[in-house]
Amino acid sequence: MSKQSVMSKQSVLNPAPLTDALARLEDTGETDLAGATALFGARGDNLDRLLNVASRLRDDGLARASREGIITYSKKVFLPVTQLCQDRCHYCVFVETPGGLLKKGIPTYLPPEEILRIAREGAALGCKEALFTLGDRPENRWPVARQWLEDHGYTSTLDYIGAMAELVLTETGLLPHLNPGVMSFAELQRLRPVAASMGLMLETTATRSGASAGECTLVPRTRILLCGCG
Repeated sequence: MSKQSVMSKQSVLNPAPLTDALARLEDTGETDLAGATALFGARGDNLDRLLNVASRLRDDGLARASREGIITYSKKVFLPVTQLCQDRCHYCVFVETPGGLLKKGIPTYLPPEEILRIAREGAALGCKEALFTLGDRPENRWPVARQWLEDHGYTSTLDYIGAMAELVLTETGLLPHLNPGVMSFAELQRLRPVAASMGLMLETTATRSGASAGECTLVPRTRILLCGCG
């Protein structure tokens, strides 16, 4: 069990740290690591108090920025490039098998003309970003993915993503956001010229994620090591 989990459970069983942290937050708008950890245990009336002070701090910050009552956001259009993935994460409802795609009439990879059509519709509706959604290196698991990439002149899914990001950026002006899974520093550098942002999702640091029996890049330690951060 993680230290944070232990501390948050203790804050439920022993209300003193939570009470003190909540009182400090209400009085000063400040907390520290121990206080923030204790606040994870807020329930019932304490949770209502925590939400109220969080709302107040948010509103105060907006007022100081001369944006009182205004919350900004960036509209984005989703481009489901492929639903195939090398991983077998039990919780994932996005990923499909080749057979599942075939039954639903979904292509192995979204072709360039369809990617561009969706992107243009998003731009026409006022979107500013294009979020490329896909599985992690499906060609490592599925022969049909390897064959599609080869037939269309691409060496990998990352190669295809880079080409499509450049296409969308050039043709629509939408800013590509890429999140294709674990990438090396060299791969990140190759995609950097056509991506406004890139990320590696780490849904949890818990070891009991139910990701897969066997190889799976969503194992937290594996992801941290593969991206060179461990």
